Amino acid sequence: MKTSLLTNELIVAGLQFQPTYKNGSSNHLPMTLVALDQMGTNDECVLLFYHQYITQLENVARNEPFLKQANEIEQRIKNDGFETTLIAYMPRLIASFNAQTFQCMIRLSYAIKSQQQREIAYALAYWDQSYQLITPLSLTEKYNAEQQLKQLAYAFSNSSFQANNTSQRIFEVAQNPNYLKLAPVPVDITIEKVLQLVVEYYRKTNNSTLLHGITALHAFIELLQYFPDQQTALQWFWQSYTAAFATVGKNLQQPRDVLPTPPHISWLETITRGALSKNDHTITLIYSCSELYKRYPLTELKYIANQCIANENL
Repeated sequence: MKTSLLTNELIVAGLQFQPTYKNGSSNHLPMTLVALDQMGTNDECVLLFYHQYITQLENVARNEPFLKQANEIEQRIKNDGFETTLIAYMPRLIASFNAQTFQCMIRLSYAIKSQQQREIAYALAYWDQSYQLITPLSLTEKYNAEQQLKQLAYAFSNSSFQANNTSQRIFEVAQNPNYLKLAPVPVDITIEKVLQLVVEYYRKTNNSTLLHGITALHAFIELLQYFPDQQTALQWFWQSYTAAFATVGKNLQQPRDVLPTPPHISWLETITRGALSKNDHTITLIYSCSELYKRYPLTELKYIANQCIANENL
């Protein structure tokens, strides 16, 4: 479903803002606008969200290196088309899915949904300038994905980090000998297994970093067609996820807070209520769960979405 005229106008208006703000927090404005649009939110609510959200953002005008690259990419898109441009960039970006805790990849997937050329250019420039290789990709038959996560949870159960944000902690993990021993990706990894584990661990913990595992996997699946080797792309994605997973190792050992019982409601009502949230993470999580469910009808996806409804009393 195409995005509305209003949503497209607000995405364009939002290009005046930096992709990050407040010392590295990601600007979720364009992603949330698209999610609200696709969830059927009325224009009044979309406008209200836009005007409330932009109060915290920072102007991009002084970020000349970023704007220069975005301009170059936009011109390339105009000359070659966005699909050809994406296919040219993906072989490099594939090794940095974790950039800005997956936010660069997520922004790109939503930009493609909006089909706004300059927003696609912004997303690609954001990802390219945030690129940082965790560790070279390697494969193993020594353990499966479930065993790998359990070993990582144990290895990092007492870890502390110097970095203040998750993106920087991921790179701390990447230099840790305990991670390097467990970084190789199981050779039999599949999207279905990744989805099962990403959902399972988020439901167990309600952890904000692991929340991004769900929204990132949704974005990854949307982008999958632009990778020349989809299985290799999945292996890189899983490696990025395991590094992020290790940053919350200590939290995995702690008892989870008791949460309100989620309501038993339809997807339509879940989406309708979810769109009333003022929380960008809630909106995009519910949207991602609903979209993933269309392809992979995993009961836990609906549970997580409905848990969001209960948590915010929507």
